[in-house]
Amino acid sequence: MPRDEVALPSNDGSGSGPSTPPVGVVGRLLMLLLQAMPLIFGIGFVAPLITQLLERLLPGAAQAQWPLVAGLAIGGSWGAAANLRGRWL
Repeated sequence: MPRDEVALPSNDGSGSGPSTPPVGVVGRLLMLLLQAMPLIFGIGFVAPLITQLLERLLPGAAQAQWPLVAGLAIGGSWGAAANLRGRWL
């Protein structure tokens, strides 16, 4: 049996299990933020890193806009894939 199923309290209606408090608006926003962390990391860290690597490797591309677009495309798609799959590799 997976560990997640063991950790969940039974919901048989008897009321003997621990009750969970209602989640407020801040809790919901925090949950959404934490669920989107791979996407945020891909756009906020991986994309600028790829952009800087392309600009360092190709000095003529430093004034062009395509390294940024390429970095955002690669970092954003990698972060979205990690978010959907639940892992980076």
